[in-house]
Amino acid sequence: MAKRLLILSEPLTPPSYSPRLTSLIRYLSERGWQCTLESEPLPAHRRADSIFRYREYNFTKRLLRTYHAQDFDAVFCSTFYYFPLLTARSISKKWHLPLIIDVRDIAEQWGQVSYFTQSLPHLFGLEKLLSRLYVARNIRMRNRVLNNATAVTTVSPWHRQFLQSITSAPVSLIYNGYDEYELQPEDVATDYFCIAYIGRIISLRLRQPQLLFQAVSELQASMPDLQLAFYSEPELTDALRSLAEQYHIQDRLQLHHYVPRSEIQNIMAQASILVALGAPASTQQHGILGTKVFEAIGVEKPFMLIPTDEENLEQLIRQTDIGIASSDVEQIKDFITKQYTQWKQQGYTRCTITDKQRFSRAYQAKQFEQILLRYVR
Repeated sequence: MAKRLLILSEPLTPPSYSPRLTSLIRYLSERGWQCTLESEPLPAHRRADSIFRYREYNFTKRLLRTYHAQDFDAVFCSTFYYFPLLTARSISKKWHLPLIIDVRDIAEQWGQVSYFTQSLPHLFGLEKLLSRLYVARNIRMRNRVLNNATAVTTVSPWHRQFLQSITSAPVSLIYNGYDEYELQPEDVATDYFCIAYIGRIISLRLRQPQLLFQAVSELQASMPDLQLAFYSEPELTDALRSLAEQYHIQDRLQLHHYVPRSEIQNIMAQASILVALGAPASTQQHGILGTKVFEAIGVEKPFMLIPTDEENLEQLIRQTDIGIASSDVEQIKDFITKQYTQWKQQGYTRCTITDKQRFSRAYQAKQFEQILLRYVR
């Protein structure tokens, strides 16, 4: 008899789109699981919902009205912040089903930064206190739910260690990884040596490109065919262009808006180096392993983290031998020069990834299935 899994999640549409969950459902379905995915639309009044949680209430009520305990063997909750943890706990408790929670992001990972919560209107300084109270309330709720979980999975070594300190449920590490259906190595000869950044920056205070711009500035005289391409928020175009002018590399900088997922493979294949911008140490961010490094692993492109986080991402780069994590301009220049030499010789760059297979979504789906099979009756 097929095993039946109720999966609760944010809607799988931007900005909450989860390739991690999409790949898991595809894999489990191919293995004979019956996967039922349910979610609840965003409420019209989000601030009111953050206080009264009627989105969770409506979601729970609808599920109890639609399904019965005998319809499923386990509940799987995928969350990138808080929702739908309360619904998952209520359903699993009422139906006496195992509850497996996949935690992708938590408030504590952002350190001094909190840009997941909505900004509050100015209330003569009270908005900061209200924001802290809101986050603290949600953390307490999350911790209670995690303590009622059968098992927990998460995305980085730091997350695993932190979450294990607040729950008695076993916590397993499953990386976000890359989708082998979408991303494959492809050797494409190009006329230009291109260092590419693809993804959100959020702000130049949180993701600082100064060291990268300085390295490009000092190398440009010896590399006439060097380009720097950013595919990011259109709101940051003026700020990036102004910063490039300070380093006299405005002629090397190409600014593009976001691209659809269908174009990412082609852009990465034509890039010579892929880059991620690390957070300043003062923000005290932890355990953040963005999709950029896993996408680079998928296409086997040299990768740079600038500046280094001196943490999980640096460790992952070192373990896979995909590139460097550095806050030293000379080391950054040496790495770029090495890749430039390879590009000059063959028209493209490519690197060999250590133990690449364990970062594929198929491998991670197997990890999820192994955990599920421990608890499904």
